[in-house]
Amino acid sequence: MNNLMLSFSGADLERLRTLVGAVGSEVAHVSGTAPQPEIPGPRTALHTTWSALVDMLDLGTTPEMRECPECGHQGMSDATRCGFCWINLPALKTKSAA
Repeated sequence: MNNLMLSFSGADLERLRTLVGAVGSEVAHVSGTAPQPEIPGPRTALHTTWSALVDMLDLGTTPEMRECPECGHQGMSDATRCGFCWINLPALKTKSAA
């Protein structure tokens, strides 16, 4: 089997997550298996195949982002330098456990 590795930029990865979510909603609608947590519905071949593809893509969750105080571009919240204007970013305040 081919070990194809796909690589996406942050913006493309977020777009892919959005598209996967939209197609997933359409698959659920077309197959009549719209998600209802309290009522498990029948799974069609289309739904099963789509779920397998989504599992294989393993896109993960959307990372937390923050805005650069200098240029306003979005970047990863853990970044120490802006990916656009390259200034050093101030450290984020740690989230305290409440």
